[in-house]
Amino acid sequence: MVQTNGSVPVTLGSPSFRDLDLGPAIVTDAWFPAGTALPRHTHERASVVVMVDGSFELELSSATRHCGPTAVFSEPAGSAHANRMGTGGAHVVVIQPDPAEAELFRPFAGVLEQPTHRYHGGLASRGSQLARELQAADDLGALAAEGIVLEMLVALTRLGGSRRRRPPAWLWRAQDFLHSQFMEPVRLADLAREVAVHPAHLARAFRQQFGTSVGGYVRRLRLDWAAAELQRSDKALAAIALAAGFADQSHFTRSFRRHTGFTPGAYRRGRRG
Repeated sequence: MVQTNGSVPVTLGSPSFRDLDLGPAIVTDAWFPAGTALPRHTHERASVVVMVDGSFELELSSATRHCGPTAVFSEPAGSAHANRMGTGGAHVVVIQPDPAEAELFRPFAGVLEQPTHRYHGGLASRGSQLARELQAADDLGALAAEGIVLEMLVALTRLGGSRRRRPPAWLWRAQDFLHSQFMEPVRLADLAREVAVHPAHLARAFRQQFGTSVGGYVRRLRLDWAAAELQRSDKALAAIALAAGFADQSHFTRSFRRHTGFTPGAYRRGRRG
């Protein structure tokens, strides 16, 4: 167990992370190993956290929240909490506004000055894009990242006014199933049978909760996998496209560009340059 003492950096316990200081805010992309436990601690800055992949339990003074893929939550500065990483570890993107920029972030006080917790596929997708900008090989990465940060804070603040009922447990089971099986052919009827609900009810509830269809969610998971594969292997683009479920490489290239802003070839060259 990692020992803590009061206020700590958000990277405590992470063997692999990347920071980008935008001036008004610091953005951190960090990975935590499975089973890592962080005892109760605080951070000097308010934090908005997006779970890109994996999970952890977030223990607050009032409740314990499960934070799985697409979870988006905020912690005020000085808010005491503890974390225990799940069996797959945790990959997070963290936004920490600079307290000296109070005027810039005043419109987002509802998010930054109180704990919030929700699942939102659209915001999680923007969080993944933010993580990619931290690795950008050009000099526009910081500018793009700052724009994404402000867009996310605006969206989170607008969502803050809508009170939602707690999503049913079967929806998290459906999400976990997709993360474990996304490289296999997935049919809506099979997923509905897995969680024992009607396919139409599943489709509607999934879109309401995650901001995208089941098919769109799986496509994003496969494109995230393809992006990682482009970085860690020398496999041919056509082979990666086929493994990700794209029989047509041109379709893969168009989808990948929409998802990342780069063609697969440019993404591979930029991350290795």
